[in-house]
Amino acid sequence: MVAGTLRAPRYWEKLLSDAAVIGGRERWRQRLDGLQNQLLLQRRAPDLEERRVSQLDRDLADLQALRDFALPLLDRLAALPEAATWGEWLTWLSGLAGAALRRPDRVAALFSELAPMETVGPVSLREVKRVLTERLLELTRTPDHRRFGQLFVGPIDAARGLSFEVVFAPGLAERIFPQKVREDPVAPDRERKRIGHDLVTDDDRRDAERLQLKLAVGAARRRVVLSYPRLDAHEGRPRVPSFYALDVLKACEGRLPTYEELSLRAETQVDARIGWPAPRDAALAIDEAERDLSVLGTLFREKHSQPGTARYLMEVNESLSRALRRRYQRFHRAWSRADGLALPSPEAKAALQPHRLESRSFSATALQHFSACPYRFYLSAILRLSPREELAPIEELDPLQRGSMVHEVQYEVLTELRGTWPVSLEVGLKKVDEVLERVAARYRDELNPVIDRVWEDGIDAMRADIREWMRLTLASEWTPLHFELAFGLPHREQEDPKSSRDPALLEGGLKLRGSIDLVEKSPHGSLIATDYKTGKQRAEGSTRLGGGKTLQPVLYALALEKLFPGAVVDGGALWYCTQAGNFTKVPIPLDARSREEARKAIGIVGQAIDKGFLPAAPARDECTWCDFLPVCGTGEERRVELKSQAELAALKQLRELE
Repeated sequence: MVAGTLRAPRYWEKLLSDAAVIGGRERWRQRLDGLQNQLLLQRRAPDLEERRVSQLDRDLADLQALRDFALPLLDRLAALPEAATWGEWLTWLSGLAGAALRRPDRVAALFSELAPMETVGPVSLREVKRVLTERLLELTRTPDHRRFGQLFVGPIDAARGLSFEVVFAPGLAERIFPQKVREDPVAPDRERKRIGHDLVTDDDRRDAERLQLKLAVGAARRRVVLSYPRLDAHEGRPRVPSFYALDVLKACEGRLPTYEELSLRAETQVDARIGWPAPRDAALAIDEAERDLSVLGTLFREKHSQPGTARYLMEVNESLSRALRRRYQRFHRAWSRADGLALPSPEAKAALQPHRLESRSFSATALQHFSACPYRFYLSAILRLSPREELAPIEELDPLQRGSMVHEVQYEVLTELRGTWPVSLEVGLKKVDEVLERVAARYRDELNPVIDRVWEDGIDAMRADIREWMRLTLASEWTPLHFELAFGLPHREQEDPKSSRDPALLEGGLKLRGSIDLVEKSPHGSLIATDYKTGKQRAEGSTRLGGGKTLQPVLYALALEKLFPGAVVDGGALWYCTQAGNFTKVPIPLDARSREEARKAIGIVGQAIDKGFLPAAPARDECTWCDFLPVCGTGEERRVELKSQAELAALKQLRELE
């Protein structure tokens, strides 16, 4: 790689996510071309702000740099042979390292060490990977400075021929050093000894481990310190010292102590445990964290400790000081700015003005987040935060991907059958199969599944669900009228011709945006807004707003009245249209009670935004699957119970709506 030609690789991750590039060279080219076309199309849009123009130009330049770097590498990878001699492999890989790495010197040095193997072969790529993987992961670099007077950290083999004043050898515990010996079931030791040819046996492995210990001890001129971890943090149980540690003690003391005696010595010298990994005496701490825990442990044990002993924690680090203060505030009864958006400053209130209900549009899903947790609503709907996307080939469809595919198939099937309804069951099922194959091919290209059989099984299960949905749709007395009826959303490829660019203005000042999956018409001419669900049935038959968790059907029914003035709207419905939901349809009437409860819900959300009080106050079990758990941390449900409840009266009223 020529120095100075690598442009902005820190931005490439976002470009790769936007382009969804997973797979071979041709897929990379197609995805990068598609992303470039999207950026160019946005660049040609009229009335673009100068800042947006500059951003698009930078993205296009970064995309071109990514293309210039990645595609030649993919060409090199595609040209690798299936089998070759080691000399040919080293030539190929040296060129690849030179093209991919900024500083390939250490990799080139490793390849030069393997040069004597150049005539060996042919060998496959799998064998080459097996040989190189461990060596490439453990490349060492000789420090430029002199080693004398420095601390050396490294594997025991690296200490060959060296000597040190003091040597520390940690990890003398069973299953660490020595490792647990497992005899090869295919070629046991008795067969290895019979065959000969210097095949490695378990005795050889034990001898090699003893040699490692001798090298470590022999490198010390004045003192050697051997230690072992008393606790297994992963399994939560104590560890025992290895027989090597016992042999050393026997050599030093002239007798062999028991495991119990050795464990007692360790406990009395270092009083650390899993729940409090620090010694009693702060002077024995090995780092700053252990010392801090030792000091705090002393304060907790001693009832009459000197005030201000831990004051230094507030002074040594500004971030730690801020974190401790906020932690205290979060467990204090009074609400504070550490509890999400609470007690906002005048600047914060001014920033919320553009987000009032009458100032911008909201989706029904965003309002449902408010009921689950006001702070989740604030983070997702106002700050517009979302989980970071990570590219990975899928092994099976997740619920979100499955739901998206089902919705697309339903939309395309109903759209293509528009004007011919009702149709025979045979025609309907044939159309389902035809559309599903098309949609599945599109998603397969985008998602690049790892295991074909798992993908095909998922598609077959989806086929069975959608065919049953079609049968139930044809058997219903309600007629599909509009599909993906959007309002307040920008133009999309999949939307009904009757869609509106303007949001629906509901009572209470709410500007609602969204897309109704299906508008059905009864034999009497009335309408119902149906929302498809592909998961388990969550709503009961008596549900209306469901404590604010099922606002969507009622709000969509109210939006239908605005979109079709004069039409009679019976209400909304949640249709669990898969086997997971037992193909259950839950109708929700639009009567006086539903209208009144919808007005209350809208008013509660509007008042919370106006006041700027959107705290982290989750409903029961809402933290379990929340995308923002890393923001709040665990224990929010317990913490909010300690707070003053008067400020949560309106939120509780919303959650009590049936």
